Amino acid sequence: MARKVATTALLQLLLSQRASAEGSLRGLSVPSDHTDAPHLVSPAEQCAFVNPPQMPYFWDPNCKVESLGCWADGVHAECRFCGEAPYTGIHCPENSVVPSVGTCDFDNAPITPVYWEAGCHNGMKGCLADNKHVGCRFCGEGNYSDIPCPSDVCSFPNEPLTPYYWDDLCQMGMLGCNADGIHVQCRFCDKAPFQSLRCPGSARPAYGDKECWFPNGSPQTHYWDETCEWGKLGCWADGVNAQCRYCGSGSNGVYESIACP
Repeated sequence: MARKVATTALLQLLLSQRASAEGSLRGLSVPSDHTDAPHLVSPAEQCAFVNPPQMPYFWDPNCKVESLGCWADGVHAECRFCGEAPYTGIHCPENSVVPSVGTCDFDNAPITPVYWEAGCHNGMKGCLADNKHVGCRFCGEGNYSDIPCPSDVCSFPNEPLTPYYWDDLCQMGMLGCNADGIHVQCRFCDKAPFQSLRCPGSARPAYGDKECWFPNGSPQTHYWDETCEWGKLGCWADGVNAQCRYCGSGSNGVYESIACP
């Protein structure tokens, strides 16, 4: 009897050790060589692609060999493509991985603004705008006016030196609006003559707090002066911040009377 109990205990111990080796997150079917990996944001991170795919995928424990989109990585049957052609009939769950392709691909240019939203998933408003990529999303106008467009929706042939942002309240004729000549909602801010329009945190190009903003540098020495105001010599040096002030030698001695700290 004692021997039988000992044998049973030994068998339970061996099974316990085996289960531990195979991974404690058995509900996610974590491979044994992944048990020491950081916490999974998505079960789909178990997919093992040789080269990152260009379409969304997720972990489907119900996958079968003959099911469309399964075996996406060629390693795990549960790794499944979704959302984009030819897998548009397969719904992408919220925990699916959407690759940052970053560009929409329309057969005909849309009238409504679009941008790339890495957090898009099937059924999310505005997503799959080009009917090819889940991450391509409508924003800012018409039925999508409740989806704010990021500043990078503005389309400039060359990146301007004046900061800009997307303002849904813009109308033709308002100061700074129609900055890119394409989107009325694209608006200049901060830099003269738009200094009365303060830039929000989403404005581009971004600049730091209490720092002069010279995207291409400045040969003239300058510093941050909290006492600056409009009309005071050297202030508004960068055309964006009133507190940015020229000082010292250079510029034919115009600012020599202003000591640099």
